[in-house]
Amino acid sequence: MLLDDFYNIIYLKSVKDQSIEASVKINKTHQIFEGHFPKNPVTPGVVMLQILKNCLEIHLEESLFMQQLSRVKFLTLVDPNFDDILNFNIDISLENEGFKIKNHTSFIDGRSILKCNATFVKYSIH
Repeated sequence: MLLDDFYNIIYLKSVKDQSIEASVKINKTHQIFEGHFPKNPVTPGVVMLQILKNCLEIHLEESLFMQQLSRVKFLTLVDPNFDDILNFNIDISLENEGFKIKNHTSFIDGRSILKCNATFVKYSIH
């Protein structure tokens, strides 16, 4: 995992055919916040996308590569001093050699953080 000690998975479960829910708790003392940004921490968008990918990899038991990302909307800043739990709702469908997903990430109170669509393919080294 690229984000050592950045977050802990509270739960990750299937909710219906090819849909998962995951809840993660961000480590607000992680060193990433020293640079992003000092005294005003903001969780980087790319990190939220990496968490999404990691949850999907755990669920599918596959190493994945994000092939395409579309309709990306970061709707709210994530300051871990105020909101350190993120809920991911991911719908998955099979497509050719990969997986197409639709994601909605929110806080516990339901406020939206991130919405996106992505296509992942199995990662292999040739």
